[in-house]
Amino acid sequence: MKACIAIKNTFALLFLILIPFLSHSSAYWMEVKGSGKAGEKVTLQLIYGNIDDFGIRHRQTGKALQLAGEFSFSLIGPDGKKTALQLSQQSDCWETTFIPKETGTYRILGINNTHPVVDRAAIGGENVLPVDYLCSQYVVGKPSGNSNPMQFLDILVSKIDKAIKVEAFQRNKPAKAKTKLRVFNPENWEKELALDEKGTAVFSPTMKGMYIIRLDWVDPKVGTYKGISYTSIRYRCNYCLFIE
Repeated sequence: MKACIAIKNTFALLFLILIPFLSHSSAYWMEVKGSGKAGEKVTLQLIYGNIDDFGIRHRQTGKALQLAGEFSFSLIGPDGKKTALQLSQQSDCWETTFIPKETGTYRILGINNTHPVVDRAAIGGENVLPVDYLCSQYVVGKPSGNSNPMQFLDILVSKIDKAIKVEAFQRNKPAKAKTKLRVFNPENWEKELALDEKGTAVFSPTMKGMYIIRLDWVDPKVGTYKGISYTSIRYRCNYCLFIE
């Protein structure tokens, strides 16, 4: 299977919702498995769990997994057609399938705008309303030109020789120059990238495995959600690719 940047076999999307991704902290990730061939089923799983000191992922269940069902996913085909993906809860994940009918790039997008306010009033902090976006690609055959931003915050990734080109967008326009991106490598070491005037940045993967590319933007907007006031909205977009 070619995924993200024409990578074969299996890729997994790991994204962080409210907490840093440390060795024992829990987080959500998405795994997508398929043959990379048109007409053959692709399985998508949304998982809640943690990674241990040896880099092994452990799936968890319970209320946190149930809350993962509040994410909404969509699939955009090479022709630009958008299809909603309905996930159903399994014993240790949320799951759905789709069948790509033509060659090219399929974008997988997700959003959760129903997170509760992070209430820090008890410790004298400011309350924040989090909104999370997800994005990645599944490629059948050769990548196609399906490369337009489609979310309030969005990230596009392409390969230039052995380097990775990242394009970041806000409101369908290139993110501002000097905006910081955070890249987490498979060992969770973090690298910071600064966007240029075109809203792009480049980095070179140093090892095989999972990479998370994160774009954050904070809107100093005051409001109330589900009876709790907040002083800002934290928007976050996570893109992940798996390097073999």
